[in-house]
Amino acid sequence: MPDDLPDGLAWLGAPPQPRPGEVIALLVTRNEALRLPACLAHLRAQGVDRAYVIDNRSSDATREIAAREPWVHVMDAPGSYAGSGFGISWTNAVLDRHARNHWALVVDADELLVFPGCETQGLPALCAHLAAIGAEAFRTILLDCFPDGPLHRLAYAPGDPLPQAAPCFEPPRLRAESVSNFPYDQQYGGVRERLFFAETDPARLRRRLHQKAWNAGVKLGVSARLARFVPRRSPTVTKLPLVFWREGAALLASTHQLAPMRLVAGQPSGVLLHYKFLQDFHERALDAVRRDAHWDGSREYRRYLAALARDPDFGLNGPLSLRFEGPDQLTAMGLMQDSPGWLAARQGA
Repeated sequence: MPDDLPDGLAWLGAPPQPRPGEVIALLVTRNEALRLPACLAHLRAQGVDRAYVIDNRSSDATREIAAREPWVHVMDAPGSYAGSGFGISWTNAVLDRHARNHWALVVDADELLVFPGCETQGLPALCAHLAAIGAEAFRTILLDCFPDGPLHRLAYAPGDPLPQAAPCFEPPRLRAESVSNFPYDQQYGGVRERLFFAETDPARLRRRLHQKAWNAGVKLGVSARLARFVPRRSPTVTKLPLVFWREGAALLASTHQLAPMRLVAGQPSGVLLHYKFLQDFHERALDAVRRDAHWDGSREYRRYLAALARDPDFGLNGPLSLRFEGPDQLTAMGLMQDSPGWLAARQGA
């Protein structure tokens, strides 16, 4: 098969040759030595058969950590992360070449997937259920997790359980807003919006008036000429990280928006526990801004740095925070959904 990978992507070692039915994970990494051991352990425990780590020239031990696992394949990505659409073109090319007709889980090294029943049933069983009901994608929300004190005081060590190091979360007040690409709506809200993007909350009068003016422009057909005035949004918490990678599958905006895939009414959903907020938060925010490596001129990371400048002892824990007690807690809170069919499949396993 001809080499059709873009931007100088190259496997470090033999290219993967997945067997039929394998569940594949893919991560794009850069300097993830702190979180990667726990992430890989979580993936393996959930039944991932093979992982692809596309590494964007890490200067820490990321590659060595990944390469010591025989089920992990490491790829050198020498190009620009921003120039690749923030990893999207790399991910699409690698999955097209090496994961066609497999279930693929696309996550960051700071994300741990949980779903109803995941403590007893792994990803192979979930994927089999989704396939049986005709679903091609699995929807989640991103839930920020954080320690109970200032971030810089945390002493998390690689390989330690992430839920113990950052055991807190703030239950989000979620709202849906429509988008033009699949899944045609995105959810917003949560602790990052409250702390860093408060002006995007539609409950605020100025944002509500701005949205009404924009909606009027849409109805009048003039919005295309006024695109720079579109109401700003906080980072969406919607992700569809688990996809049956068939012909025509593609990420459009990371795993937030995809080429159309089949979802089934009433199918289960999950949560990505998000461990961005560890002791290296300041260093990573500085690097993101310095390299201008993220969407919209690294706007999100510039706001993080402003918050840290105001309060060097910055932390996210507050009166609204709860401690993570397990997946059942998130189901009970409505942050992810079980389904009668998936429950029956687990009980019959």
